[in-house]
Amino acid sequence: MGYISFSMPKEIVLKFKEKGLIANFVETGTFQGGTCFWAGGHFDRVYTIEIDPEISKVTAAKPDCPKNIRFYVGDSKDVLPDLVKELEGRTIFWLDGHWCNVTELGKDKECPLIDEIKAIVHLKDAVILIDDARAFLGPLPPPHDNSQWPRVDEIFLLLKKQFPDNLVSIADDVIYCIPPDLVNVFYDDWINNFKRRFGQEQSLLNKIANKFKK
Repeated sequence: MGYISFSMPKEIVLKFKEKGLIANFVETGTFQGGTCFWAGGHFDRVYTIEIDPEISKVTAAKPDCPKNIRFYVGDSKDVLPDLVKELEGRTIFWLDGHWCNVTELGKDKECPLIDEIKAIVHLKDAVILIDDARAFLGPLPPPHDNSQWPRVDEIFLLLKKQFPDNLVSIADDVIYCIPPDLVNVFYDDWINNFKRRFGQEQSLLNKIANKFKK
């Protein structure tokens, strides 16, 4: 029932960028570069962190790689704190550095998300988007070690502790942490996409209601 998108929410990201005058895009989890390459075409400066040096090297060497991307190699929990100190201007963070069984590196610490969030604590005007919300809603199947993954309530509590004025919510497969001046961007997107996300459920409820009216 309904429709959920499992990809970077590009439309709302660009709206955040426009209204918030956001210059920087920071990504954890480079992989094949699909997200950071897209961001390179829209943001002044793009930073991407990948734990596997070979994956980072191959992606950075692609002929269509935008020139405004800076590639970092290492565990995001170690790289991000220093990177945050270098940023000038407002930033969108796309946190997608959790282990997904495409490399052995990172398997000993599958989800550095809590450390990533803590690294951003001083950037109160940042927009934080966390991919794969479904991975935090319940236990993951093998070969994942669930002791290494925070629960969604733990993520929400930390975000609200660090950013008490922000809206924290979930849409599709993304956890959002949004500064007050950009909350209406999220609300507008929620209303505009309500039927896309939930229209089938509402249609079914209407059919059931009409059946009982007969």
